[in-house]
Amino acid sequence: MDRSGKSLAEVRKRIDSIDDRLHDLLMERAALVRSVDEAKAKTGAPTYRPGREADILRRLLHRHDGEFPLGPLMLIWRQIISASLDLQERFVVAVYAAEESDACQEVAEIHFGAAAPVSVHRTVAGVFNAVTHGNASVGILPFPAEGEDAPWWPRLARYGAEQEGGDGPHIVARLPFVPTQRHSDSSPDSLAIAMQAPQPSARDRSVVVVIVDTETSRSRVLRAFQANGLEPKMTLTHGDDVNRGSTLFLLEVDGFVDREDDRIAAIAEETGGEEPAIVQVLGAYAEPFARKDIDVRQGGSER
Repeated sequence: MDRSGKSLAEVRKRIDSIDDRLHDLLMERAALVRSVDEAKAKTGAPTYRPGREADILRRLLHRHDGEFPLGPLMLIWRQIISASLDLQERFVVAVYAAEESDACQEVAEIHFGAAAPVSVHRTVAGVFNAVTHGNASVGILPFPAEGEDAPWWPRLARYGAEQEGGDGPHIVARLPFVPTQRHSDSSPDSLAIAMQAPQPSARDRSVVVVIVDTETSRSRVLRAFQANGLEPKMTLTHGDDVNRGSTLFLLEVDGFVDREDDRIAAIAEETGGEEPAIVQVLGAYAEPFARKDIDVRQGGSER
């Protein structure tokens, strides 16, 4: 008997009934996803909407209550969302994994679900080719770090410069969005690139690259961002491998910034010389959950 006086058989029968209702709702949800897909086809809207996905999970976290742990709840919904993506189109994930066992690959498989097709590439170029040639819906690359011999983000900047209208790949998400016990605080994060412009969520960060001559200092670039209301959270520096007279700065800032933002043009003027500097928005991503947000058994509000 449980605490309410019900027998074990009665409790199991009720659980079975709840499972049936959950299954019915998932089937109903799948039918609605098909309707969404038809509407998107008419407007040309992208299938993959990481900002929308982030807001779904944030809303569920905010309303959650009871004893079911938040971490597994968020991962269940990640599986539902990823399965819904595959209902709309064949969703292939291209992952850069330099070694047989790589954190990027594990994080991608957790985020996009066990059933998502994953193509593993030993080179960054392989990931870019898969995404830009339409063989993958999204590419997963390691989060940039200072001091890398051959960082991948200058390649992304070159794609943006070469494509008219900025139709090259963009940064659209950061993983893991839901941290797991297997992902320690010291484990590296990843960024997702896709052939679509990022879209805002309720809470975002944007990634911007500034290409200037080698005489321009980091402090000057930082001052230009701060003067225009953009406080950099990260600043990386890399010498331009193509134009030896240039330096690239990669900056991450709070908020959603698109390429038409007036502040981008102002920063280009303030960091340039006789000609404005090259300033490109490489993309944006919804801020992932912090471990403290979901490492509790009971929810009810964001922590």
